[in-house]
Amino acid sequence: MLSTGGSAFRECWDGGSYCHGWSATPSRDLLVHTLGVTPAEPGYGRVRVAPRLGTLSGARGKVPTPHGPVRVDATPDRVRVTSPVPVEVLHPDGSLTHHPSGSSAVALAGPAPRKD
Repeated sequence: MLSTGGSAFRECWDGGSYCHGWSATPSRDLLVHTLGVTPAEPGYGRVRVAPRLGTLSGARGKVPTPHGPVRVDATPDRVRVTSPVPVEVLHPDGSLTHHPSGSSAVALAGPAPRKD
């Protein structure tokens, strides 16, 4: 982006307009990819949280839904979620745990085993 002379974020990483309201690619990517917050069913009747921090020591954010905000605070070994709807947490090892609405602190299972 910087090598092409841009001074603001575009619609997406690969290009697009600088003048649209959705030119917030980094913010969206933090919520969807890093914190892994997506609807687990249509209309966010249930939310899925699948944090993938990479080398980050932690990340947190708040995702608006039709039912109210979902708050996520994640570190490599745990995730805390406050949600107005039930939550499913996808762990790095591929396991899935289910949690009621409200606040949950979930220890994350280890990384997925290597398949050599």
